[in-house]
Amino acid sequence: MPWKVVEYQNVAGDEIVARVPPNGTMDLVSGSQLIVQEGQYATFFHDGKPADGFRAGRYNLSTQNLPILGQLLKLVTLSKSPFRSYVYFVSLNTFTDLGWGTPQPVLFRDKEFRNVNLRAHGTFAVRVSNPKLLMQTLVGTQGVETTYAVEEYFRKIIVSRFTQSLPELLTTILDLPQHYSQIASLVCQRTHDDFDQYGLELVDLVVESVTLPPEVQQAIDRAAGARAVGEDELARYERVARADALRDAAQQPGGAAEGLTAGLGIGAGLGVAKDMLGDLGPQQGQAPGRQPSTGGIEAVRARLKELKGLVDEGLITQEDFEAQKKRLLDQV
Repeated sequence: MPWKVVEYQNVAGDEIVARVPPNGTMDLVSGSQLIVQEGQYATFFHDGKPADGFRAGRYNLSTQNLPILGQLLKLVTLSKSPFRSYVYFVSLNTFTDLGWGTPQPVLFRDKEFRNVNLRAHGTFAVRVSNPKLLMQTLVGTQGVETTYAVEEYFRKIIVSRFTQSLPELLTTILDLPQHYSQIASLVCQRTHDDFDQYGLELVDLVVESVTLPPEVQQAIDRAAGARAVGEDELARYERVARADALRDAAQQPGGAAEGLTAGLGIGAGLGVAKDMLGDLGPQQGQAPGRQPSTGGIEAVRARLKELKGLVDEGLITQEDFEAQKKRLLDQV
């Protein structure tokens, strides 16, 4: 039975090209109507060859609006006898949120970190600029008819142009964040001809993220942290470290020096213990039972004041203070 109305509505919104009927051909007669929606372009095919194209509107099919098809059929007029054909509807809308990304790390030669493997991803948007060229190339030869197929086909091209563009805009990945828009712009320029030869236009491309190897990211974070911390903050960190060591020491058996060493680790503990205790212990060549010098007593008094200050700041508890006080006084 001849088709009286030929139309297609892209409900899913992800089809760049749709064929009516999906398989085979349909019978058309003079008076059959073609409805092309806004944002569509329709092309008749006969014997695998494109014939006439139509923009948005409603058309009564006749030899007046199907001149090429009429020549192909060698008909002077369209009679009541049906002729067989099929139609491709091409969407002219802009398709957004198509994804691209690097399936494998991309090697970048960095002046600071030498060779760095980067991963990147983002989105891009396309629209059909030349329906006839699209039909002759991607649709006719590659069978590309959906946005998913476009993503698959052009992802490798975008990644390739991205890899070429990076060294032209920066020499170190430390400058990456401020160059995202420039990278995207350059990749758009580089891929223009790649899309254009298939009747497509790359409307927009976004670089959402460039991911660094974990070890490189950690090095950058440490450098950023060092720049962000001022002298006052470093002093604060040191006081906190001392407080932690004292708290740990209060829970250790034995003398203050032993506790501090256990709390901070052997290397750091010896240094801090020496700093905290001064010359409280027996001096070289001094008998173990000999009383400390006046300087040693003054050192104990100074350390107790320092410990009291840590209590007031809330860095150690009163119990920690009492334990350290007893140990220090036991040395006198």
